[in-house]
Amino acid sequence: MRIGLIGSGNMARALAVGWGRPVYCSALEHSQAAALAELVDGTAARDNAEVAANSDVVVLCHKPKQLAEVAAEIAGDTSVVVSILAGVTLDELRAAYPDSNCFRIMPNLAVEIRQATIGIVDDDSGDAGLYQEIKELFGEVGEVFPLGENHFATLTGVSGVGPAYLALVAQTQVDAATAEGLDREVAKQLVGSTLLGSSALLVSRSNDSEEICREVATPGGVTEKGLAVLAVPLREGFAAAMDAVLGRKR
Repeated sequence: MRIGLIGSGNMARALAVGWGRPVYCSALEHSQAAALAELVDGTAARDNAEVAANSDVVVLCHKPKQLAEVAAEIAGDTSVVVSILAGVTLDELRAAYPDSNCFRIMPNLAVEIRQATIGIVDDDSGDAGLYQEIKELFGEVGEVFPLGENHFATLTGVSGVGPAYLALVAQTQVDAATAEGLDREVAKQLVGSTLLGSSALLVSRSNDSEEICREVATPGGVTEKGLAVLAVPLREGFAAAMDAVLGRKR
């Protein structure tokens, strides 16, 4: 399956690296497309129409506000369109590409290392066989979760932003360790190793976070003391962050 990427930003780059195959790509700044193409031995197209003409599936990685503009350039030249555009519904996508089979997904940056969490709208009304092929294509770079479109905003607030949230946790732990005199590079390695092992442990325990907290937090021990400080502000902070992502006022 020949893949075309319209837009060559961070997520397009991560997808291309994760798939590890040549892609056709375009961008408003040709130099950005050229850099991505060089990274995966692909081709930087002159324009979006060239991407569509040389691809079996076109993945829309441009800005959501460019939906109509890009569709005007390629709508008649592509049979399969996959959108990662935040806030653009499947109905809106189908209206822009009435002659194409359209799919809406929401990946996160971990597609780069094939460890992503990827939501796909659970609508195969266009072509059930093709829907399965698209799930398998993105399954190469992560775990695919079919979800109702009404849950996509929440998905964004959990897995879409998740890598940045986890990176922020790592950053603040590193800062706390270096404030105690630990070398910053050593602190980064310790925190990264701890997060990696803890994530693997969580998965191995069927994602039972409460069980792990109970086992690590010996009554009266240092973990229990730390959790007592973090629990309330962390819960309140994540709830407020979800509201912010969903555009709600508290």
